[in-house]
Amino acid sequence: MPLYEFRCEKCENVIERLCRVGTNGKDLKCPNCGGAKMRRLMSVFSARTKGESGSPTSVGSSCASCSSGNCATCH
Repeated sequence: MPLYEFRCEKCENVIERLCRVGTNGKDLKCPNCGGAKMRRLMSVFSARTKGESGSPTSVGSSCASCSSGNCATCH
């Protein structure tokens, strides 16, 4: 099962939940305020692969401070 992030529309609390594919959060309640409107967020994921030299490289990773979405160009 994939890990999804949801944000409460009432208090903006963000939670993570393991859910079936396609879950939209209708059955979730905010653990912070009890709000019933949870919105699924777009998440960034990271995959590790071995490069040509045999050392691990990161694919698809990013950080919150990157405007490019690629941490190789960050800072």
